[in-house]
Amino acid sequence: MTEGSFPNLEALPRGPLTMALMVQLEPPPLRRLLKKGLRRGLSTAELRQCLDADWGLALESESASSLLKALQDRRWFISSADADVWKTHLGS
Repeated sequence: MTEGSFPNLEALPRGPLTMALMVQLEPPPLRRLLKKGLRRGLSTAELRQCLDADWGLALESESASSLLKALQDRRWFISSADADVWKTHLGS
């Protein structure tokens, strides 16, 4: 993981995710993750690859778990209960 490339989870805004907010989020790997989750979403394998490529994280790592929890708590990036898909949710 490169210095400054992992988001400050405490500083992430609360509230609905909008396209305007998404394009302003830092760092760029966070925007890429959320963009990849739009439309059809990401399979767990694709999520694993994204986390590894952008942050050098294993899906099972504490940092990845913290990131996913922060995004899920905000209802921005959620795992589907009935399918192996992680999707980005815009709006409320």
